[in-house]
Amino acid sequence: MCYNGLKTVMKGMAMELKDYFPEMQVGPHPLGDKEWVSVKEGDQYVHFPKSCLSEKERLLLEVGLDQCEVLQPLGSPWQRYLLDHQGNPPQLFETSQFIYLNHQQALPADLVELLQQMIAGLEVILPISATQTAFLCRQAVSIKVLRWLEDLLPTLESDFGLALTMFVGNAWYQVAAGTLRECFEEECQLLTAYLRQQSGRKLLTFSGLMLWSLLSHHTFLALTRQFQQFLSPQSDMADVVHALWSEHGNLVQTAQRLYIHRNSLQYKLDKFAQQSGLHLKQLDDLAFAHLFLLKY
Repeated sequence: MCYNGLKTVMKGMAMELKDYFPEMQVGPHPLGDKEWVSVKEGDQYVHFPKSCLSEKERLLLEVGLDQCEVLQPLGSPWQRYLLDHQGNPPQLFETSQFIYLNHQQALPADLVELLQQMIAGLEVILPISATQTAFLCRQAVSIKVLRWLEDLLPTLESDFGLALTMFVGNAWYQVAAGTLRECFEEECQLLTAYLRQQSGRKLLTFSGLMLWSLLSHHTFLALTRQFQQFLSPQSDMADVVHALWSEHGNLVQTAQRLYIHRNSLQYKLDKFAQQSGLHLKQLDDLAFAHLFLLKY
């Protein structure tokens, strides 16, 4: 295909492009995945997998960068920092949390717009690949919102004809920029490792996947380092975790076992939740904390 022919094709509608590149996908954002080339087409982006392009087609795309707006996406400063390891984050938040969405194909623009409205405190959308997107939030997602999202996912799948899996990462409190990037990368790795072996659940939680990783002997060094700050056998919270586990999460009995007032116990739990992201009154969070202490 000559350059002019390729240029004409690229200026056509997405349905016409499908005739030339059946593997292409369409989405509202450029992809950060180096295995894809993103082309701006009106208000959307057309994504071409490099593996399905001939050397000549790749060369033509590269030659036509300026004329056809073919992009290896610059993206946002967050995208460059987290995905490309370039530059610095525009700012850091007291609490940062990532929500990851796995999808069979590029997300429709309407669905992205809906998710933007639904996710409180959304800072930026990070297209990781053609089948995975992350949402960076500048605040922690509440348990109430998690339950609402879990109920809503089947409706979204039905409305958009797209299988979805959502993974809610940990709420990271006052972490340095480099640490946030390490945690982001390892949360992505954790999700990928889990999905290779498990399927079926639509909403995945951080503590649930970390429990799975401990039981299946997967190690994530950056995530482990973070929790070793709060969960060590010598820490005050170790006694709280073991007592809560022994009392099956009953706060009154746990306070009695620890010889402290129930309000003092609640204060410890609230402070620990803010610092670590773990809510020990939730069974999965408590089980992860208990098993982490036993292992480390």
